[in-house]
Amino acid sequence: MVRKTALLLAIIRILPPTVGTAAPEIEPAFRKLIEADWAAQEKRLKRTDDSPDALSAAGNRASKLLEDLRPVINVHNEAARYKELRTRVNRMEVLDDRQRQELYRDIRWFTRELALRNPLLAGQSVVFLQRKRYVCQMLHEYLGYYYGDFAGGGVFVLENPGRSPAVRDLTQGRLPEGNFTTLALSYDARTIYFAFAEKNAPRPDFYAPKKGVRSFHIYAMNADGSNLRQLTGDEFDDFDPCPLPDGGIAFMSTRRGAGFGRCHNPWEPLPAYTLHRMDADGRNIRTLSFHETNEWHPSVLHDGRIVYIRWDYVDRSAANFHGLWVSSPDGANPAILFGNYTMRINAFYQPRAIPGSSRVLFVAGAHHADVGGSLAIVDPDRARLDRATGEDDLSAVEVLTPEVCFPESQGWPRSYFHSPWPLSEKYFLTAFSFEPLPRMGGPTADHTGIYYFDRFGNLELLYRADAVACMYPIPLAPRPAPPVVRSSLDPTMGDEGEFMLTDVRRSFHALPAGRAVKELRIFQVLPKTTHVANEPRIGYANAESARMLLGTVPVEADGSAYFRAPARKPIYFQAVDAEGRAIQTMRSVTYLQAGERRGCVGCHEGPGSVFSAKQTAALRREPSRLAGGPDGTRPLSYPRLVQPVLDLACVPCHDGSSGDGKGTIVLSGGAVPKSPFSRSYNSLRPFVRWNEWGEKSIDGTVTRPGHGSADTSPLSAVLDDATHRPLKIADEDRRRILLWLDSNAPFYGTYLPQEQAAQKRGEAVGEPAAQ
Repeated sequence: MVRKTALLLAIIRILPPTVGTAAPEIEPAFRKLIEADWAAQEKRLKRTDDSPDALSAAGNRASKLLEDLRPVINVHNEAARYKELRTRVNRMEVLDDRQRQELYRDIRWFTRELALRNPLLAGQSVVFLQRKRYVCQMLHEYLGYYYGDFAGGGVFVLENPGRSPAVRDLTQGRLPEGNFTTLALSYDARTIYFAFAEKNAPRPDFYAPKKGVRSFHIYAMNADGSNLRQLTGDEFDDFDPCPLPDGGIAFMSTRRGAGFGRCHNPWEPLPAYTLHRMDADGRNIRTLSFHETNEWHPSVLHDGRIVYIRWDYVDRSAANFHGLWVSSPDGANPAILFGNYTMRINAFYQPRAIPGSSRVLFVAGAHHADVGGSLAIVDPDRARLDRATGEDDLSAVEVLTPEVCFPESQGWPRSYFHSPWPLSEKYFLTAFSFEPLPRMGGPTADHTGIYYFDRFGNLELLYRADAVACMYPIPLAPRPAPPVVRSSLDPTMGDEGEFMLTDVRRSFHALPAGRAVKELRIFQVLPKTTHVANEPRIGYANAESARMLLGTVPVEADGSAYFRAPARKPIYFQAVDAEGRAIQTMRSVTYLQAGERRGCVGCHEGPGSVFSAKQTAALRREPSRLAGGPDGTRPLSYPRLVQPVLDLACVPCHDGSSGDGKGTIVLSGGAVPKSPFSRSYNSLRPFVRWNEWGEKSIDGTVTRPGHGSADTSPLSAVLDDATHRPLKIADEDRRRILLWLDSNAPFYGTYLPQEQAAQKRGEAVGEPAAQ
C-alpha cells in the first residue's frame, strides 16, 4: 500500500500543470486579496481551504457553472481544463496540506475566470456606492440627521470588474462633507441617482420642521459624472430613488408629514416615510402612499407596477410584517404581494424583479438591525396562504444562501448580504460582509464588499475598500424598460374614490355559519403625533394606533357593497353582523387615490383571487355614502362612547358602594390616581380581549372570522347572561359597547396630551387635521 501511494504521488507530481488554472496576470496585491477572501469564505463555513470538504465543494461549484455556461459561451478549452482539475480532486487523499491548498486555488482561479466570461457580466463596468452606516435599526438607515458624525463615501465606477480593483470616483470634491445612500440607474444607463445628506447642516426638530436642516436629498448626474444636480430639498428626508418607465422617479420621503411610528425610544424621533413620485427634473412631487408607518426600497416589476416593502402593524407585532407590496405608478391599488402573514421572515428588503422571470429577489432581514440578511427569491405565482394557519406558505420562497439564517426570526447570522442586483435567476451582483449583521448595540457596518454570486454557491470578490461600506452594485449598461402603466384616476371625483366589493362572504377562512354580514365599518388609522412607544398610552393594547370611525355602509344580501370613501386616508374595514359584532377585521390599511375606483373580491380572500365585474346587487345603484357613527367615534373616545351606557345601565349596581345587589366591579367614571384612564376602564380590563404587539393578543398574525374582540371578550357574554339580560339594555347602547370592543377597546382616540386630557374629562375633540 505504501509503494502504491508513493507511485501515485510521483505520477501526480510529473503531471503537466493544468493550462489556464494558474492565477491570471493581475496586480499581486489584488491577487493576494482575492485568495485571502477565498480563505475567509471557507472559514465562514467552518472549514479550511485545504480541507477535503472545501476541495469537493469548489469542484462541484465549478462543474455546475461550467455546465450552465456551456450553451452560451465556448467552453471547449475550459472543459478540458476542468477534467484535469477533477482528476486531481479525485486523488486529493494522497496530497499534503500545501498541495491541497494549491489545488483549491487552481480550482478557484479556474471558476473565477469562467464566471467573468459570463456574457451577463463580461465587458461591463459596475457603478456602486460607498457609505458610512449608522448602526441601530433599519429605521435609522435613511434619516439624514443621524449622519452628523458619519461622513464619507461617494458614487464609484468599477471599470474592469473582477480583473482590476481600479475605480473612478464620480463625486469626489463635488459635494460638501456628508453621507451617501440608495443608488439607482436609469433604464438607458445615462443617469445615476443617489441620496446625499450634508454632515454639517443643523439637526432637525421634527416637531417644528424648518428648511436647511440635515436631511437626505436626491441627486442626479450623468453616467460619466457630469451634470451633477440636486432634485429635492427642503426639510424632508428623500431617498431610495427609483426610475419609472414613464420617465418619472419614485422615491421614499418624510414630506407627507404623516407622524411617527408607534414603538420608538425617547432618543429617536423617527418620522414616517412613504412612497412618493416626481418628474425627472424634481418637479411635481406628489404622495403615492398614505400608509401610516414606514416603507422602503421601491423598484419596478416587469409589468410596470412598483414593488416596495411596508411596515404593517395595525393591532399586531411591531417587529414583524415588513412584507412586499405593489401599487400602480400613480399610487392606485396598493396590494400585498407576499409576506404580510408570516413571522418566519421579519422583513423582505430590497426587492428586485429578476430579468426574464416573474420572480422577485429580496434580502430576508431583521427589524432590530441594519438592512442586510440572507438572499432569497419569491415566486408571486406560487404565493398562497396555509389553509390551516392562514399564514404565508414559504414554499413560494427559494433561499439562495441557507448558510445565512433569517435574521432575528431564526437567530443572528455571522455574515450577511445587502443590495443584490439580479443578472438572471442564476447570476447576481451583491454586497456581502463576513462580519455579523450590525444591530442595536452591535459592531460597525463598514465591511461590505462588492461580489459576484451565483446560485451554485460561487462568491467572487470584485471590490472592497477599508472602513467604508461598498454596496448597491449595478451594471452600467442599458436594460429594457417595463411597460408604462397608464393612470385610470377620474379627476371629476374630487377628493373621493370608490370601492366595489363583489362578495364579502368570499373569505380565506370561512365566515361563521348563520351570521350574515349586514354592513361594513370604515375606520381611519390616525398618524402618531409623538414618537415614544406608549407615550401617551391609548388604551389596553401595547403600541396601539389611534383611530376614528369614518362611518358605515350597507352590504347587500348577495354580499356586495359599493361605496364612496375619502381619498388619501389610511383606512381599514370590518364586516359586521346584524347584532353589531365584527365578524372579520382587517389588520392592515388600504387607501384610495383621488378619483380611484378600486375593486375587491371578498373579505381577506386568498392570494390570486380575481375581481368579478358581474352585476352584483350593489352595482345596480349609486354608490353608498358613509353613515356616521355614534358620538365618541370621530375620533374614538371611551368617555363619550361607552361611559354614558355604563352610567345608564350599569353604575346603579356598580358604583363602588356597599350593600345588597351591589357588584364589586366599579363602573362609574372618574379619575384614578397615577392612571391615564378612568375607574370603569381599568375595571373592565379583565373582561376585554384585544389585538396587540405582545402575548395578550387574540392572534398575533392573522384574523380569524368570528374571533374578534366582541366575540372573544367575556364582557359580551356578561351582557347576555341571566343576571344582566333583565336590564334590557337598549339595542343602540349595546351596539356602542360592541363597537368599542371591535375598535380594539381604546380609551383615547388621540395622542396629543391636551386632547387626551379633554377626552378624559368627557369633552369632544375635533377631528385630526387632514394628512
